[in-house]
Amino acid sequence: MGDWILKYWLQTAFGMLTAFVAWISKKQAKKIECKFKEQDEMKLAIHALLRDRIIQSYNYYTDRGYCPIYARDSIQNMFNRYHALGQNGVVKDLVQNIMELPTDKEGDK
Repeated sequence: MGDWILKYWLQTAFGMLTAFVAWISKKQAKKIECKFKEQDEMKLAIHALLRDRIIQSYNYYTDRGYCPIYARDSIQNMFNRYHALGQNGVVKDLVQNIMELPTDKEGDK
């Protein structure tokens, strides 16, 4: 009787334990995959926000005809983060155009 329990029930118990561990591992892998997908979506959202903000700054300061030093610093900082996320496109040219603007109004000098 004792041999039968050791032979079959022990194998069944280890089989169930293995199945349980596999199920938990699969569940955790799915959670990790969802987190990676969420992280990618957040990266794209931040990228879009930075792009929009840089374009708004470009429109605002080119209409004014000048860009103060503090705004240049902020725009350059946004562009550095934007660039670190991996894409540049037209934004690089917009930032260069902003940096070429004078830092004061023509009459304030």
